[in-house]
Amino acid sequence: MAGELITLRAEDGHDFGGYLARPDGAARGAVVVVQEIFGVNHHIRSVCDRYAAAGWTALAPALFDRVERGVELAYDQPGIDRGRAIMGQVSMDGALADVGAALAHLGAPGSAAVVGFCWGGTLAWLAAARLPVRAAVGYYGGQIAKHVQLTPRAPVLLHFGEKDTAIPLSVSEEVRAAHPEVMVHLYPAGHGFSCDERASYDAASAQRAWTRTQGLLEAAF
Repeated sequence: MAGELITLRAEDGHDFGGYLARPDGAARGAVVVVQEIFGVNHHIRSVCDRYAAAGWTALAPALFDRVERGVELAYDQPGIDRGRAIMGQVSMDGALADVGAALAHLGAPGSAAVVGFCWGGTLAWLAAARLPVRAAVGYYGGQIAKHVQLTPRAPVLLHFGEKDTAIPLSVSEEVRAAHPEVMVHLYPAGHGFSCDERASYDAASAQRAWTRTQGLLEAAF
């Protein structure tokens, strides 16, 4: 199953790319897949393809296009360094505007969910509070702690790794204390455990998180 590259437009007039994957039959619903700091690379496209294979329409907006178009980075130190540098030039408001445009492309307000990874995990949390989403799922969103005061307006599921050296366990504890209604799960794994192109990939944890994510989406739709 192969997706297609499309062009999106944010409310501020910014045109940017996106990767759209559709299921073969009728869609169960729609999901915006929000990238890590490595761009809409091979892995993020494969995530969209996997969602499409499971029956969901999936769209990954190219958030780095606000700085540099067509960015695809590898999971190595140069990729991390460059990804962090580009991310630092994209404002949260700009990134959310692009996520909002992706949501709008998929249908009426509240008709699509958001699933984000790393940087995208934080954006998924923000989207649940500031954008019309059906549901939101965040994988290892380290900056959620900075925005824990926000109140989600849709069901939220968060995944964190117990061995994540980049995100202290206090982040998940803060979310649980402030928002007992939010589903927070910990896994015996490190940062990026759901990405099968990273050395930190943990197959068992990734599968468990996928199953839980699918459960939330099925309930939301």
